[in-house]
Amino acid sequence: RSPPRSPPPSLCIPQLQTAAAASARSAMDRFLDAIGRVKPLEHFQHGTHTLKKCLTLVDLIAYGVGCSVGAGVYSLVGVGAQIAGPGISLSFLISGIACIFTSLTYSEFAARVPVTGSAYTFVYITFGELAAWLIGWNLTLGYGISAAGIARSWASYADMFLQHLGLHIPHWLVRTELLGMSCSVLAAALVIGCTFILLAGVHESAKFNAFVTLLNISVLLFVVAFGSTEVESSYWEPFMPSGIHGVMTGAGVVFFAYLGFDMVACLAEEVHEPQRTLPKGIIGSLVISMTIYVSVSLVVTGMAPVSVLGGEVPLVNAFKFHDAPWASRIVSFGSIFGLTTAAFTCLMGQPRIFYQMAKDGLLPSLFAKLNRDTQVPVASTIFTGVLVACISFVFELDFLANVISCGTLQVFTFVNAGVLLLRMRPALSGAGVVRRVLVYVVACLALSLSFVFDLHWTIQGAIAMLLVASFVFIYRLGKLSDLTTSFQCPLVPLVPCLGILANIYMMASIPAEGWYVQLGVLIWLTVGLLVYICYGIRHSALNNATVLRPLLQIHREI
Repeated sequence: RSPPRSPPPSLCIPQLQTAAAASARSAMDRFLDAIGRVKPLEHFQHGTHTLKKCLTLVDLIAYGVGCSVGAGVYSLVGVGAQIAGPGISLSFLISGIACIFTSLTYSEFAARVPVTGSAYTFVYITFGELAAWLIGWNLTLGYGISAAGIARSWASYADMFLQHLGLHIPHWLVRTELLGMSCSVLAAALVIGCTFILLAGVHESAKFNAFVTLLNISVLLFVVAFGSTEVESSYWEPFMPSGIHGVMTGAGVVFFAYLGFDMVACLAEEVHEPQRTLPKGIIGSLVISMTIYVSVSLVVTGMAPVSVLGGEVPLVNAFKFHDAPWASRIVSFGSIFGLTTAAFTCLMGQPRIFYQMAKDGLLPSLFAKLNRDTQVPVASTIFTGVLVACISFVFELDFLANVISCGTLQVFTFVNAGVLLLRMRPALSGAGVVRRVLVYVVACLALSLSFVFDLHWTIQGAIAMLLVASFVFIYRLGKLSDLTTSFQCPLVPLVPCLGILANIYMMASIPAEGWYVQLGVLIWLTVGLLVYICYGIRHSALNNATVLRPLLQIHREI
């Protein structure tokens, strides 16, 4: 008889639970390391650049002005005037000044990292991969969806201009009902036409954009010159009917108008001497755009009552009010060129975002392939053109203007905060820097909301003291980086912190009834997060890197 079999060793449930918990923690640590890994600055400074370098400073300014002034000046003046009254000129000025802070931080990044990708690349080297992906996803909203909305506006303006000339095109080309949706063949045709020009090469695209932008600016100079002779100061009274709150709300609404300097940063790899040329192009295009917006809005609101201007075609209505139909035709003619260059530049910027993300492995490698002759990212350009053409054909996207502004303000806030991480040399880890910046951001948000909701002055004062204290904590991080570069943002950390405060305040000032704005941005970012988890994190080029520097462990030695 065989001896009784000894019982198997009992499974220790607490040990299994401990092992499972350790495994889960290990998986979570790997996930956090992956989403927080940053690309070394040296990778971008000494990496290979493959796009064709042929753009000059004039080309950059033409792209920046075309992207900024093209769409906004013919419609945003009216939309903003309904909120701020004649004080819309102050709204444009405040938005422009806020953008100057951000443009200075953009310029430093562009001088240090002269590669395509703009804010996406800047955030990758400071906040890490997940933040960079979400910023790139937000830029897709700013460029791709904007181009579709601009194309729909272009179709309406083109139809109106032809009617002024006594020409009538079939209505179904401009707008037709299909399966319960308002469709526009003309809008899709504009997108396809611009896509073909972009495929011809960046040099040819630059010539086309410069020509169209010059025509647009000529028309706007006509508006200022002729319109100033019809100004009556009584139309400026009261200048701020809704007070400073109305002006600040208007600033948040029209902020979308200044997207152009991000477009300039997208062209970094295609510029001669980018370290010197890019900062000039970014700041120069912003200053010119701001001057045009303030001048046009000041003149137009002085030509007619705000109620006459309306929200869609304020410049045309202002000249109609003065019985000058011939001038209205000129303005309608200029609007066609303005909207063309705005759609064109957005369609040019978006493929370059896709191109850089594909080089980093976050999108399929097909998007990084270049044409052998033109060195244009063909797949990215065609994909963008087809997608935007379909969207512009099917949807009217005017309601997304505030969503785009909110997303853009988030992008600018990250870039400003990125300079703080890049320039400060702390005695703490990168996590310590991030925590201090995060406290400052929360204080900015609290102060902004206290003004938007008009809380008691004692509450506003207490929050303001917290804001000052959080700024002092950032200032005391340590001495600034001495890394030599062709351009450095002045007065760091003051300028980036002012940029963060201005961007957050305007984000909070977006009209309260537009609750869908925050919801729309949240849904958009959630979709982007799912795409990153399902594809980007698995195919990232940093998966095979020999050295990873997760954000929560990095010590800045720049």
